[in-house]
Amino acid sequence: MKQSDKAMLASYGRSVVAAVIAVYSTGNTDPADLGKAALAALVPVLARYVNPKDLAFGRGRTPQA
Repeated sequence: MKQSDKAMLASYGRSVVAAVIAVYSTGNTDPADLGKAALAALVPVLARYVNPKDLAFGRGRTPQA
């Protein structure tokens, strides 16, 4: 797996943890809502991926092995 892909997955993981903790800390322990929070955490990572000017995760980045 490429380093950039590992970095993108790590970024998603951090977003998921933060989103789930935020929902859980409000007292909402419904697994469906926690799952929705985890899914919503994908939005920032996808936004970076589709941005061709994002040099870290964007589609315009220089491919590396």
